[in-house]
Amino acid sequence: MKKLVLASILLFLAAGSNPVVASLRFTPPPGDTSLRDVVHDLGSNAEERQQLLDAITVAKTELFERPHAAKGWKNNVAGAYTFFISSTSHVWTGQAPDAVAQDGLFSRLSEAMAADLAGVSDRDKAVLYNTMIASASLPLLLYVDGQQSGNREQMEQARTLAAEYSRALLQSEPQALVAMLSGGAVDAPSAAAAAAPAPAHSAPKAAVSGGLDGQWECMVLSPRLVPGMGGNSTMIFQPVPGVRFEIAGNRYRTTGGGGTVSRSGDTLRFSGTDMNGMVASVNGDSLKFDEDQTCSRP
Repeated sequence: MKKLVLASILLFLAAGSNPVVASLRFTPPPGDTSLRDVVHDLGSNAEERQQLLDAITVAKTELFERPHAAKGWKNNVAGAYTFFISSTSHVWTGQAPDAVAQDGLFSRLSEAMAADLAGVSDRDKAVLYNTMIASASLPLLLYVDGQQSGNREQMEQARTLAAEYSRALLQSEPQALVAMLSGGAVDAPSAAAAAAPAPAHSAPKAAVSGGLDGQWECMVLSPRLVPGMGGNSTMIFQPVPGVRFEIAGNRYRTTGGGGTVSRSGDTLRFSGTDMNGMVASVNGDSLKFDEDQTCSRP
């Protein structure tokens, strides 16, 4: 579902604005637990999960739904995507997006997504909606808290987390999401590139990876809350298993697809399906995608 919506965004983002259509809206289904489900994997125990759920629920209401309900963003999938892109831009640039730019993005996203969401159940729309809101809220809360307390390390952690969500959910670098707000060109794959890796005959196998052939396993820093003194909690990041892939010449393969890989100096660039647009730096026997994801060969 996320890839289907992404394909439409990439194809039609530059189109003119249309009124919000019914296919983007939904009525929250009875017993919906999608927000809780998204948060579940972020905490290591029930108390941490509840603290995260409470914080994200407040952010959902106070930072997204209440301010934008009159614009039609509440219970609207395009509204949730606009919030995600705007929050990522805020964390990445350090500046809150202009309201006019957000409104323009919402209009373009509405047109882009409307056809693919026609006929989609309210339950599936709720999952998309809450996934985007939770993934927008956590980096934003972490960034704003770090900004207010003067904690630059925490602000960098927020930027790293925002970048991870940007790549995982929209297969795009944060800079591309910033560009979406301005209506500029989007540094993202075409729908065809997102759908399948390049055919083998279009890129003859060559050892451009420079001795990096083999299996790779990555570790990602995942946020979790640690109870502190006086009932306060601190958010820390602990390593958890991330993506696994195999490099062979100028090709890579994962369980979800694959594509091509090119090397320029100590920079490795991936093109194709689930790792499309990702860039790693070669550091001896390891690959580093960003500050929170390092890969090595087992």
